[in-house]
Amino acid sequence: MGQDQAARRCEGRVHTDARMGARTRARHGWQAWRRAPLALAAWALLSAAATQAQAIAEQLAACKAEGAVVEARISACSKVIEGAKDDEEIRAEAHLQRGVLHELAGNREAAISDYSEIIKLDPTNAVAYFNRGNAYDQLGEHDLAIADYTEAIKLDPTDPDAFNNRGQAYDNKGEYDLAIADYTESIRLAKDNPRAFFNRGLALAIQGEPERAVADFSQAIKLEPGDAEAYVNRGAAYEELGNEAAARADYRKALEIAPDHEEAKEALARLGAN
Repeated sequence: MGQDQAARRCEGRVHTDARMGARTRARHGWQAWRRAPLALAAWALLSAAATQAQAIAEQLAACKAEGAVVEARISACSKVIEGAKDDEEIRAEAHLQRGVLHELAGNREAAISDYSEIIKLDPTNAVAYFNRGNAYDQLGEHDLAIADYTEAIKLDPTDPDAFNNRGQAYDNKGEYDLAIADYTESIRLAKDNPRAFFNRGLALAIQGEPERAVADFSQAIKLEPGDAEAYVNRGAAYEELGNEAAARADYRKALEIAPDHEEAKEALARLGAN
């Protein structure tokens, strides 16, 4: 029964008995006295909620603090996940941060667990599928990686990195035609992406197409001139084409960038110093 109903009943009794009127007034005062602790309790709850929200915000900031110790950040993320049980958005953010940190620490299984939790909370989260795909690929679980990259692409078909990384997973399985198709789509979406050109060059070289490989490595070098690997692989493609002078030039350039590059040293030793 609500307070308004109780008040109406008391008022009705005032009219029937003067003595009841006194009792009613006394009870009315008692109800007011009861409401004070209730108000204090409500204020205490609000205060506690505000304190908890502030604590979660501080822990989330620590979870996301770039440059801080990884273990401390992981601990902060865990506290956010535990404390924000009723806020799925904040929990998903903390799981994402913690997943990335687990990857940085080399704990890919833990990273996969975090990304999986995000997907449970939000099955439309393309980043979670993408990141989980990366972790699976690093563990050699290429089919699982391809499945996750494919889901990420369905959710965000404009992401060039998802196509590039799925291409790498296909590469790892020896499915070079599918890999080349994905690298090509990645390039279409982002023509300034040197990694997709580099990766497609590698796949083309493996497929026995050194001329096309040279073209892709050249584009990768144009976009990222400091990449010693691109010079080494273009040099190898030039070797396949019988252009030893161009190959030597590329191996030398690679050693300018990375003086300890073993493949470049071995290639120059093989070709001679001419």
